[in-house]
Amino acid sequence: MHQLKISSLLCLSLLWLSCSKDKETEPEKVLPPLPAATVTASGEYIVTEMAGDTKSSMAGQTGEGDGGFKSVYYSLEDGRAIPSEYANTDKWDIAFTSIYNSSIWANHGEVIFENGVKGPGYGSPARGGLYLVVDKTVDAKYYDEVKHQPKQVPIAKSLMDEAYTNVLNVPVTDDKLLSRGYLSLDYFLGNGNGYAFYDFYGAMFPGDKQRAHIVYNLPRPIIIKTAKGNYAKLIIYSFYKGSPASPTLDSEAPYITFKYTILKDGTKDFTKVNR
Repeated sequence: MHQLKISSLLCLSLLWLSCSKDKETEPEKVLPPLPAATVTASGEYIVTEMAGDTKSSMAGQTGEGDGGFKSVYYSLEDGRAIPSEYANTDKWDIAFTSIYNSSIWANHGEVIFENGVKGPGYGSPARGGLYLVVDKTVDAKYYDEVKHQPKQVPIAKSLMDEAYTNVLNVPVTDDKLLSRGYLSLDYFLGNGNGYAFYDFYGAMFPGDKQRAHIVYNLPRPIIIKTAKGNYAKLIIYSFYKGSPASPTLDSEAPYITFKYTILKDGTKDFTKVNR
């Protein structure tokens, strides 16, 4: 009888220990410190040569998947790059992902596709979105609608600024924003209008191998709904270090230079912001 009692008590003790271990929660992940914020008010800001994943390369790869490139996260609200450990938080507004960081996402925490692939902000409380502005008047000055490529390069920076200035307010309602996907290169791999032209075959400089596989940013601004629910407009000038007018394969990338205007009060009128 005593042995039975002891055995029963031992079993209960082991069961209690097992349940206690099950209830133990993993320690909270320690997040790295955030860089200092550089944006505190509505206004126009310029980001020069923000480094993407400059250590990865497509050399020897087939071009499938993301090429192993690490995503880069940026807060338009605060004007700072955000460590990847904050991916499922509302600390960032746009992410540059995939090959040479050329796919642009908004921070939206509900993005998951049927194949199980998740957006870069999956799990965050943010509900951001994107909208590519194609100004037909500006496009007519540089873009061949039949060939889906620039008529010539380099594309004048003045056209970039013209298209950007022409965006006076947020032109669409939130239901028209792209939230469950990303902006990509123009008419590349089945995509439609894009924010940049990828000259895969070197069509702009036939016979010059140093001018194939080059990205030329287009005068097409991007509207962003931020993680906090505010609005911004953005134009990307270059993906190359030094922002060369006519980059070659020797030009270092990705180093992203862009300009943006943010409205930190939830309004949609960009004309009220002082430059």
